[in-house]
Amino acid sequence: MPVMKVEGVKIEVTPYKQYQFDYQQSDMETLYRRGDWHSWRDEIKWLEQNGEQDRKLTPGQTLALTEDLRSLDEARAPFTENPNQAYKLAHKNRAQNNRRFAREHAELVERARATR
Repeated sequence: MPVMKVEGVKIEVTPYKQYQFDYQQSDMETLYRRGDWHSWRDEIKWLEQNGEQDRKLTPGQTLALTEDLRSLDEARAPFTENPNQAYKLAHKNRAQNNRRFAREHAELVERARATR
């Protein structure tokens, strides 16, 4: 299967994966169980390298999480070790990131359909 990078995340393009548009608090909790994070950058790096292969996260959730955490990192928001607090902080950025994410999401879904 072809592999593409979206927002720095490696995605194996296949029509059999779910490409959900957003993430929930439970997805942030999943991320926090995957490592002992000390910064947004640590989480972003893990998502870029491993998020797409995680059985609990869809490619779309991985991209949305990466995008929102990157926004927090760029804004120099203080890091929190609490996944519920991280979700609230990160999800505030979802509305402004949705337009760009929607465009990239549609492109990814189209490529997946083309591989059938």
